[in-house]
Amino acid sequence: MQKQAKTLKTTDFGSKTAQFKECILPAQSVLILTHDYPDPDCIASAFGISHLCSFWGVPSPVISFGGFVGRAENRAMVRFLDIAMVPFVLIDVKEFEKIILVDSFPGKGNISLPAPVVVDAVIDHHPAPPDGNIRCFQDIRNNIGATSTLITKYLLEAGCPIPSKLATALFYGIKTDTGDMRRDVSSFDLDCYKYLFGLIDHQLLSYIEYPDRDVEFFRLLHRATQSAVSYENLGYIHLGSVSTPDYVAEMADLFHSLEKIEWMISSGIFRNQIFFSIRSKNKNTAGIQAEQLVRLLGGSGGGHGRAAAGRVQILPDETANNKMEHFEIVFKRLFKIEDVQPEKLI
Repeated sequence: MQKQAKTLKTTDFGSKTAQFKECILPAQSVLILTHDYPDPDCIASAFGISHLCSFWGVPSPVISFGGFVGRAENRAMVRFLDIAMVPFVLIDVKEFEKIILVDSFPGKGNISLPAPVVVDAVIDHHPAPPDGNIRCFQDIRNNIGATSTLITKYLLEAGCPIPSKLATALFYGIKTDTGDMRRDVSSFDLDCYKYLFGLIDHQLLSYIEYPDRDVEFFRLLHRATQSAVSYENLGYIHLGSVSTPDYVAEMADLFHSLEKIEWMISSGIFRNQIFFSIRSKNKNTAGIQAEQLVRLLGGSGGGHGRAAAGRVQILPDETANNKMEHFEIVFKRLFKIEDVQPEKLI
């Protein structure tokens, strides 16, 4: 196994790991912040950074998030892998010497960190914004499919042991963010995926991938089935009000598997915001489409070639119905389907 680990090392990752260590140490208190509704890649990356900081001597790094973990698989991941996470509402940022942001960056619109607060380090794999409030370190690589891949490389470069539960988290993070190696995959993702496979707890992974589900999931599934329509090769689902924005992405993934559907768009309303997800099978412009959509609607969003997401605020002088009508008009115009009559998908 040690021989395989050496094949995964690169000079670039070695220098980046050294720079990251120099930025963080000798801090005694470190906050690792994810985006508000963390997905498996985000959770695993934070878990890995926490482990690396502990290996470097930082006592009890804290992982935090601003929203909540909603999807059943994600809750199972946190539970079965013993990942300690603290809601951001309970955090006082003044108590931490260093703040690390993973799988997102300042000003993105999907983190609860107040704008004046400067983060010390950012590690992410999404396209970088033009500006960022970052103190001393950033490693943003949009040519890599998962932030968990970056963290795996850091751990290997640092010579940090990867326990079975952490390996399971990182493996699942890479697996989900690349659609099980079907989208936005780099050679680094594939190498780390293969390497971690030999370290994971397969039974725990099965508990995470096939979790118990509450009744709400099946209600949403029924609602999605009723609302699903197609505009030629583009499918669209609106879920109405949802108890967690994770359902929007989950239904986009599920219904995107329908044959003859190239694009799938899913939307839902949560806490006076429209959340949406975009999926593509063969086109590499999902992230661009999401950015254009939120630019026209006044929101935040982005992503990669074949998977993207965003959110749009419903203002006090707007109704949810009016905002949804505007949202649908804009995305139809963007995808050039204004004159296409919708057909029931199911």
